[in-house]
Amino acid sequence: MYTTEREIRQLKDLIDDKLRQTVLIEYIERPVIDEYKLFFLDYLFKTTSLAQRTKEKLLVSVMLVQIALDIHEDIPNDEDIEVFGVNQQLSILAGDYYSGLYYYLLAEIEEHDFITVLASAIKHINELKMKLYFHKNHTLLDNVEIIKQIHSLLIHYVADFVKVTTEVPVIEEFLFLTLLLNRPINPLNQEEMQHLLDIQIQKTKGMIDGLPEENNVFKNALSHLFETTLYQNTAWEKD
Repeated sequence: MYTTEREIRQLKDLIDDKLRQTVLIEYIERPVIDEYKLFFLDYLFKTTSLAQRTKEKLLVSVMLVQIALDIHEDIPNDEDIEVFGVNQQLSILAGDYYSGLYYYLLAEIEEHDFITVLASAIKHINELKMKLYFHKNHTLLDNVEIIKQIHSLLIHYVADFVKVTTEVPVIEEFLFLTLLLNRPINPLNQEEMQHLLDIQIQKTKGMIDGLPEENNVFKNALSHLFETTLYQNTAWEKD
């Protein structure tokens, strides 16, 4: 059930095709497709006996929801309202469009149960975002944990849907690692970010190494992805 680079490219093409189906794409920054989440979603759906067309529709739907959430995440908050202009308004429209498109795709193949799954995930993610932004008495560790959940919650809901549980904790930690490699966490300074990253690298590596041998294909694929990701983003050296 290993996902090849060729398969990732094919899946990205399917998602790109849906992203281009709106004139808004001409006026906003091109949405980013998270290849790590794409990799994990493909793995999860490959554990099912669903028809290939159905798997692809489900996967594309999840990624459209993720892209919509990411677009809305990048919209300025109330403190930045003075710079809120046409591009931001168009981004909101694009996010809403992609969020609604998943419903259409799933209704088309009569996957009503999965519509409920994604709707529940979106609600949960938005609740966590509200908790992160408006609860002022959280510790930094509390906020880090909420951010980790937000970044992996769609994967959690899909994993529950396809009844895969063993791999979820390591997937969550791996996705948080990729987040740390690409985005700063306020109000951490560079030294604190590096300390958190070092801890996360060792934690993720330990969890990958601890995966059961009966899941060796996934374990080997994830080990390779882990090493490749770190070589590309840090000065990390394999033990």
